[in-house]
Amino acid sequence: MSQRVAVTGAAGLIGSAVVRRLVEQGQSVLALDVEEAADTAVPGTAVSVTAVDVADASLWAILDGFGPDSVVHAAAHPGGKSLAEPSENARVNALGSMRVFEWCTRAARPVVYLSSSVVYGDQPPGPIAETAAVAPGTVYGVAKCAAEQWLRILGEGRGLAWTVLRLFPTYGAGHRLSLQQGIVNVMLTQLLQGDRVVVRGSVLRERDLVYVEDAAGAIAASLECLAARGQVINVGTGTVVTIGNMIDALGRALGRDSERLTVVEEAGTVGDPFSNVADISRMQHVLGYRPQFSLDAGLRAYVRDVAMLTK
Repeated sequence: MSQRVAVTGAAGLIGSAVVRRLVEQGQSVLALDVEEAADTAVPGTAVSVTAVDVADASLWAILDGFGPDSVVHAAAHPGGKSLAEPSENARVNALGSMRVFEWCTRAARPVVYLSSSVVYGDQPPGPIAETAAVAPGTVYGVAKCAAEQWLRILGEGRGLAWTVLRLFPTYGAGHRLSLQQGIVNVMLTQLLQGDRVVVRGSVLRERDLVYVEDAAGAIAASLECLAARGQVINVGTGTVVTIGNMIDALGRALGRDSERLTVVEEAGTVGDPFSNVADISRMQHVLGYRPQFSLDAGLRAYVRDVAMLTK
């Protein structure tokens, strides 16, 4: 049955993939993002982006006008900027999230909140289950933890239906090439400029890298899954990839031999854990979703899409 879904952060990497997935499923979508993205269509769809700052009170009137059956809250100020712009990070990720949650509470509409694996902070090597104690080491991660707790309180106190998805590092062509946002994106940006790659931290760090279409698949599945209500669910692949492995795989996707590449390690960043890999048992059992893309397949698709966008 067709549903009306509002997606915040709809022009971003994950939000745009979610909009495409929902449109393919026949859903009616309200795409919300900041002013800079307004009056353009979400790539691959005919859905225009409506401008709104999620932290602004005007958000409610826009949601009232559309009347969504559910909301996917993907909008966020990037984690990579949170140390340099902490007040803006807190404004968008804390106040903005509460604006969304309060509207959903008032309108009695369920919300799927896109949290992050950064809430786990430093953990022992190995798959991280949702039951692990959270220990965020960044401003961004603290805001994500706070939003998760607000959902729990609003659920218990006012009946809000919610699902929290903790996304592990996600990559895809929806990221604009930059040296600040997204570990895969940062490495690809450098490789497109030459064969020298600077890594902030050890190349032995372990990550669970999720292709954006897999993230979108899990998010879309959560909207249909009543069993996911009131649950915190990891979204990842369960596969350990070192930063060095990832750089080599990007080189292969670009047709370059790893021996051509010069990798330089620099000091790491505050709050960046050594190991960050998902236990995806709950995603598989509750959502019934399994990742469709291997790292090599996802990176090949990513490189192909970036090449098309930059022609």
